[in-house]
Amino acid sequence: MLGRIQQVFAIEELRRRILYTLGMLLVFRIGAHIPVPGVDTKQLADVLSGAFGAGLFQFINMFTGGALQQFSLFSLGVIPYINASIILSLLIPAFPKLKKLQEEGREGRKKLTQYTRWGTVVLALAQSYAMGVLVVQYGLAQPSVGFFLSTIITLTAGSIFLMWVGERMTENGVGNGISMLIMAGIVARFPAEIQQSALEISAGTVHPLWGIGLIGLFVAVVALTVIIQQGQRKIVIQYAKRTSGRRVYGGHTTHLPLRVNQGGVIPIIFASAILTLPSSIATWVPQLNWLQSYVAPGSTIYLVAYVLLIFFFTYFYSSLVFDPNDIAKNLREAGGFVPGVRPGQPTADHLGAVTNRLLLVGGLFLAGIAVLPFVFSALSNMRGFAIGGTSILILVGVGIDTIMQIEAHLVMRQYESLVKGSAFLGRKGL
Repeated sequence: MLGRIQQVFAIEELRRRILYTLGMLLVFRIGAHIPVPGVDTKQLADVLSGAFGAGLFQFINMFTGGALQQFSLFSLGVIPYINASIILSLLIPAFPKLKKLQEEGREGRKKLTQYTRWGTVVLALAQSYAMGVLVVQYGLAQPSVGFFLSTIITLTAGSIFLMWVGERMTENGVGNGISMLIMAGIVARFPAEIQQSALEISAGTVHPLWGIGLIGLFVAVVALTVIIQQGQRKIVIQYAKRTSGRRVYGGHTTHLPLRVNQGGVIPIIFASAILTLPSSIATWVPQLNWLQSYVAPGSTIYLVAYVLLIFFFTYFYSSLVFDPNDIAKNLREAGGFVPGVRPGQPTADHLGAVTNRLLLVGGLFLAGIAVLPFVFSALSNMRGFAIGGTSILILVGVGIDTIMQIEAHLVMRQYESLVKGSAFLGRKGL
């Protein structure tokens, strides 16, 4: 293990990318402790720890690493960016112009990214104002034009800055920048969650056996998440032999890997973000406060909606990144085929059927892991673990993706060294 780490840091480009990522995460954590002026953060912490904080604001507080609890510069985190991405993803299939941009390659994706950025700004402005309304309603700040302006400008600027940080981390660091920021926020909250659980056990409100069960459940969830995240179905692909002059091409066999959980942590993040909307709406319209009791985390309606949304985004995200018809068309043009399946539409139908079965397994896994901690929390009366399933899924998923990207850099480096070595030996005539 130590040797592998030394090997990673021995490569200058990879070392630079890792240090860049760590530096950006440090900036994120520093900004999470810079408070917005004019808010009683002590009372805000009490509000968030109460019944009201169990919905939208507990979710945001988890993703921001406690920044909301301190009403800091990064209180909104990357939530506006996530919401903007969800909205754009839902609009792409409905609008041919957006669909065409998605299919145009790099230039089209640039325009879609720009739309996401503008959507982030709009949502950040709205959510910043909602935050200002919230703290004023609870008597945590004095209502004034200056307070609302400073809150809106500060929180919106913080969210836009984090969006920029995430994009720079994706480009110049390792892993997906936005996912890394979310993971950093969750990791920052873990000590407080563990302390809360320990206090509940020491106070006698939770039996010590539940604490042992919590550790066992944590280990089991991590292990199962790793297995599912790494699991894949390999479709055998054969290529027909082609003769061009005196040379014979093709005739080899390869595999098309289909992951069990193609969406990674995206479905559960999107589902969690959608379920924050009722609390957000209730903040704007006090007459709808009754919505919060129906969709409070752990309630029957919440859990059913959570499962359905996870399944929806599992299939929806897969439809965006994997098209069996395109795969079948490309295979046919390249002379490839699935043994026992006719090329063309039959191949597309076969790939679609296999994908649907894998998505069913992946959806069941995501839904089970996401709901299990709520069930455990209800049985044990342990408050601190209600968000554990989502946290663990994101941590493990992002961790695996980041490690795979680092491994890809190592393999590429070894390949380049091998090519250079072969070229050197060729010049020497060896």
